[in-house]
Amino acid sequence: MTITLQRSACFGACADYSVTIHGDGRVVFETDGEAADSASGLHRAMAFSSGVLVRGRHDDRIDPAAVAALVQQFRDAHFFSLRDEYTAQITDNPTYVLTIDTGHGKKTVVDYVGQKVGMPRSVSHLQEEVDRLAGTARWVRGAEGLVEALAATGFDFHSREAAVLALNGVSSADDSTLVDLIERGAPLEMRLSDLDPSVQSSEYAGSALVRDAISYGRPALFQALVTRGWLERLGAAEANAAFARFAAGCNPVMVDVAISSGVAVDPPPAQRRPPSDDDSNDHLEGSALANLATTYQCRDEATRVAVAERLLAHGADPNRRNARGQTAIFGVENIELLNLLLANGADPRVLDYDGNSAVFGSWTDTIVLRLLQSGASPIGHYYDGRTLTEQARERNMPRTAIWLMAHPSATALPD
Repeated sequence: MTITLQRSACFGACADYSVTIHGDGRVVFETDGEAADSASGLHRAMAFSSGVLVRGRHDDRIDPAAVAALVQQFRDAHFFSLRDEYTAQITDNPTYVLTIDTGHGKKTVVDYVGQKVGMPRSVSHLQEEVDRLAGTARWVRGAEGLVEALAATGFDFHSREAAVLALNGVSSADDSTLVDLIERGAPLEMRLSDLDPSVQSSEYAGSALVRDAISYGRPALFQALVTRGWLERLGAAEANAAFARFAAGCNPVMVDVAISSGVAVDPPPAQRRPPSDDDSNDHLEGSALANLATTYQCRDEATRVAVAERLLAHGADPNRRNARGQTAIFGVENIELLNLLLANGADPRVLDYDGNSAVFGSWTDTIVLRLLQSGASPIGHYYDGRTLTEQARERNMPRTAIWLMAHPSATALPD
């Protein structure tokens, strides 16, 4: 008896692997096998990542009784009565292929965004159960248990591969996995160019890893590196820049840990940049509090607000300007975050060096109205040259439009 789940590549970095669970408890996880279909093969050829942290073949064993319980879940889901394929007319997504072979019968269900075309949720649940029982998260993202599994195979934790694994895993692996890799001797004294010949950098792996720990908000990893002297070796300027640019990885604990270790809550004042310069790198000279509004590191809005609270508690200046003259209220799209900044002294009247207020960084009706009510200037232009009145009409901002009609003098230019 076997149960096999194959997850394919996509237009992106979807995890591309297959895992087979045998009736006697044997588990085989593999990457680089045959593609699920022609589209998956094309995605695999073009993908910048396989989406799997530890590639190759990995064997394990689980309790046969757990396998029997999984087979019962297939029966309960009436798996053999389902259609063979559920394919939505959508592009660039991964394909999931789930197969069970009882020895008396075999059934495969192909899922390509299947729930969009009537596939029961039970199929996705079965896929998740296969992953959970097989422990694929260890190999895919570096979940707890990876280090022990590697140790069981005789993996050399003092090897180049161990350092590469730590660096590649910083964005996904559990803290316990990363710290354990370091404690078992991952060679952080190796230079990046020695780990990857395509990288033209003589920086030490340990220095790069502490920067990444700050950027991705990994406090336990950060502390393990600090105790080994890597923060000092990275240098204050680099650490401060990473903290500001990525807003402490949008982790409130990272804020506390980093600042207690000497990282600056605000970087030095930014030099004013000429209007003709490209503004795509403004975040490089912004503060963590200012970059927080737009960073993709935040996975939910409640955490974004929690990080702002910790930064403010440590004395972050909500009115510190970046190279464009913008402060922390520019670009905010979260009303709770905006209210928090205003309550902690953010000046809504401030204009950037182009003469525009924070109003012109948003076309969200609630945000713009709150700024106007707080005293932000409605005089100025959006990036496309439109005035607030024009944008309110084009973007369907009814409350802002009502405010503008009720305050005609506010948009009147001085003589």
